[in-house]
Amino acid sequence: MHGAISQNMRFFLCYLCSTMAIVILAHSSDCPADLLMDSLRHHGQRLRVIQLNAGGVVPVDLDDVHGVISLGGPQTVHFNDAPWMAAEKTFLKMAHDANVPVLGLCLGAQLLASALGGETQAMKQSELGWQTVKLNHIGREDALFVGQPWSSLKMCWHSDEVTKLPAGGQVLAGSAACGVQAFSVGLRSYGVQYHPEWNRASILKQINGSTAKFQSAGIDVNALRLQTESNGAEQERLGRRFFDAVNIVLMPGDRVHEGVPANHR
Repeated sequence: MHGAISQNMRFFLCYLCSTMAIVILAHSSDCPADLLMDSLRHHGQRLRVIQLNAGGVVPVDLDDVHGVISLGGPQTVHFNDAPWMAAEKTFLKMAHDANVPVLGLCLGAQLLASALGGETQAMKQSELGWQTVKLNHIGREDALFVGQPWSSLKMCWHSDEVTKLPAGGQVLAGSAACGVQAFSVGLRSYGVQYHPEWNRASILKQINGSTAKFQSAGIDVNALRLQTESNGAEQERLGRRFFDAVNIVLMPGDRVHEGVPANHR
């Protein structure tokens, strides 16, 4: 009898796992996430992609949600210039407060910081192209960045930045132009300002569609293309490694079997 109950319970837990999803909040059709999506699918994650810029609606609860990822986009957090922005920030805070893992990328990182009480502002000059990003002593020890170089070139593409972290937030990485390239708040909420989710082809497409923007910033577009060709393989290798850590450490699918988030520190 006990064996039958135990086996039925296992089937029930597997069913629960199969219905739990990572919610992906997308803000632009021009901000790809190839390496992220490939990794999530490779790890068998169930995904619920919500295209907010195309009329998608932010969830109002965390039913069947075991992770939240907020992607990049052209919007400005401190201007609150999108109709869905307030609702998304409420949702991100709800997830954080409930210990549901959260990852914000570029705009998503800024939204997360703002949602939890931090601040963002416009930069004096946009940070565009390949920039040297360095992990600090905290970032070097963080499980999400294990195997990442302490200093490496990252693709940056933003005009705003996090200027004040939420209470309890920790800077994990920075660059010469942007002091907060990665941060954490608590154990399960992370923001990354640069773009680990873009592969080489995506970056080249972005560059080719924004030549005027680079030229106005005084950036040699041809040199940037050559640099992308040179850095592309390393960008993809490190991106895959980072998102493997997201799947294994931050948002493991088997976390829902236990009913509580894994403490990875």
